[in-house]
Amino acid sequence: MLSPRNNRRHSDEFPWSSHHLRACCLCQRRLLAGRDIYMYKGESAFCSAECRQQQMNQDEAKEKCLTASKKGSTAIASAPTTVTKVSAINGETVAAV
Repeated sequence: MLSPRNNRRHSDEFPWSSHHLRACCLCQRRLLAGRDIYMYKGESAFCSAECRQQQMNQDEAKEKCLTASKKGSTAIASAPTTVTKVSAINGETVAAV
């Protein structure tokens, strides 16, 4: 019970006060109780739908870059290697692939 003199509450009494819900993950604006909080990927809180969408766009762009680099590196690694052997036999040039 709260005494009349001490109206403070402990931060653990408010479920919205955990560390990841104190500020917007993108713009760092303070998140206030009673205001909408926009969530993304479980623990990422945002002050607005615009901040959340911007983060989603950034994540999508990163994913595309990672996917493209993985495809590029596997394409280079798995590209067939052609070896050409050229030799001269009795004055004739013979090539083997």
